[in-house]
Amino acid sequence: MILMKFKKDILLRYLSLAPLALAFERYLECQIFMEKSFEHPVLDLGCGDGLFAYVLFDEKIDTGIDPNSNELRRAANLGIYCELIECTGDKIPKPDSIYKTVFSNSVIEHISNLDPVFLEIHRILKPEGRFYFSVPTENFDHYTWGNRILSSFGFRHMALKYREFCNKKIWHHSHYLSPSQWKSIAEKNGFDIVESRLYDSKKICFLNNFFYPFGLLGRVNKFLVNRWIIFPRIRQVLIYPFFLIFRNLYEEEKTQDHFGLVLIVAEKGDVK
Repeated sequence: MILMKFKKDILLRYLSLAPLALAFERYLECQIFMEKSFEHPVLDLGCGDGLFAYVLFDEKIDTGIDPNSNELRRAANLGIYCELIECTGDKIPKPDSIYKTVFSNSVIEHISNLDPVFLEIHRILKPEGRFYFSVPTENFDHYTWGNRILSSFGFRHMALKYREFCNKKIWHHSHYLSPSQWKSIAEKNGFDIVESRLYDSKKICFLNNFFYPFGLLGRVNKFLVNRWIIFPRIRQVLIYPFFLIFRNLYEEEKTQDHFGLVLIVAEKGDVK
């Protein structure tokens, strides 16, 4: 068994390479992923620009796939993948039972038709291979600062419009399901659920949403120079106070009881 190795100083790395809102949420996900075993060969479903894998893993991932050619070019520049393939999750040009691990970080919720993707992941996984996927729960958009403030003043219609705006214009989410619903979809398509882990507390959801406007410059940078932050080393120095303040986020998460995201560990079984 050959397992992937992980990097250290995840939060500081993310803060130097990505907007605050993205860094906080991805840091929590990295910490949870680091508790899992990633056995080669590994496929990253919806790898995007590759930043998540670049910050988390201390060695190359076998395959990354994404339908966005621009994002794949950015991922190629990071050099974290052995190969990159432009394709959708329901049509992966690989033979049956080739991967031991597939992971997907905040991707599945953007896909309208889920069953073909789960079936395709099931097809390419080896027997007892594992699929790690992180997705929003039904609470995610309700924990945003805009929704919570508007709802607290009784402006429920405005709160709904705010959630719809975030879903359509910012996140482009197609699904908000409960953990049990996500598990049911996986089980229907041949997976056995090994574990589910809730994370991204109300506090972090609120914090992330508050910092979204500050990430607009990062989006401009990404469009112009193919990365969120133009000068990462300078950014690391400037952002260090935030690192000191928020480095205990992961430990604080363990004391919370309301969360907006879930990581599900599914193992290949028989298609029902």
